Parts: sequence; structure tokens; C-alpha cells
Amino acid sequence: MSGGRGGRRPDPAVDASILDAAAELLVERGFDLTFDDVAARAGVGRTSVFRRYATKRDLVVAAAESITIDRVEVPDTGSLDTDLSAAVTTAYTLFSQPRLQAMARHALAATLLDQEGGAVLRTILARRLDMVTGLLDRAVARGDLAHAGNAPLVADLLSGVIMARLASGAPLPRGEDAERVARALAVAAR
Repeated sequence: MSGGRGGRRPDPAVDASILDAAAELLVERGFDLTFDDVAARAGVGRTSVFRRYATKRDLVVAAAESITIDRVEVPDTGSLDTDLSAAVTTAYTLFSQPRLQAMARHALAATLLDQEGGAVLRTILARRLDMVTGLLDRAVARGDLAHAGNAPLVADLLSGVIMARLASGAPLPRGEDAERVARALAVAAR
């Protein structure tokens, strides 16, 4: 028996195909995509896309999150310093991938041009802030940190390095340089 309004339950394979197709298009050409483009790339009907996403923005946010913020695990290592070190390593490794760098450049350009992509970037940055706030809240609960009030600064510093390196073409910090960034984030958190 089906649930809800009597229709079929969404097929997780179709969900994944739609997100993958939208993510591929985001990487290739930025926010200049349509539901028809996504449906054709995913090999599904246009209606399948509309059933899952009411607006293009909803679709683009879900696709962008599926290849960015959803892949950054916030570890609980038992220490603020090592939590931040692991978060930096994970985020910088993820954003070292050429396809994510391309998507991030598209998002930043859209933001600077005040296009729809800017709203998407702001949505993803809000999720990033939630992630950092959760990490700092755990540190407060453990007694490593007095408060999590500096989460916006820590989140901006984490992302700022990514954006600055993408803009300059320099590689993201690795190894000891990534550790230095993590230590700076820990200082900013305090």
C-alpha cells in the first residue's frame, strides 16, 4: 500500500539521477540550467524533476549541497583543535577537486553579479555556518570553549581561504599549512 496522497513513492534512484545531473550541469555551466536540461541529462521526464523540486533554486541548492556541504563531515574527535584540523582537511580536500572549484567559481561570479546563483551560495554558506556552529557547540559542551559566539568568524575564515585560493589560482593548503589554518581557526573560536 502506498502512503501519502495515494501516488507512488519517489524512486531513490531517480532522486539520485536528478541530483547528479543537476550537479554536472552546475559544474559545466553554472546556474544557467533548466528543468528540461536536468531531466534530459538524468534520463527522466520533466515532471519527475518538478515533483521533487518546486523551484529551480530548490533544485540548484540541493544539487550544490549534495556535492559540497553534504560531503564535509564534522568529526567529533574529543578536542576543538583536532575537530577543526579534521574539518579543514576534509573541506580543503573536497574543494581541491577541479569540478567543485568550477562550481564555486560559478557561484561566486553569480553572487558578484547579483544573479540567482548568489542566493544559492548564501544558502550553502548558511549551512556551512550551521556545521561550524555545531562543531563549536560540542566544544562548549566538553568545556573546551566558553561559548560558540565566534562561529560566524570561524566559518568565514574557513571559506575565505577557499575563495581567496580559487581567485588566485593557488592550491588550497595541505599538510602543515592546513594545520596552521586550523590553529588560526581555533584561536578565532576562542
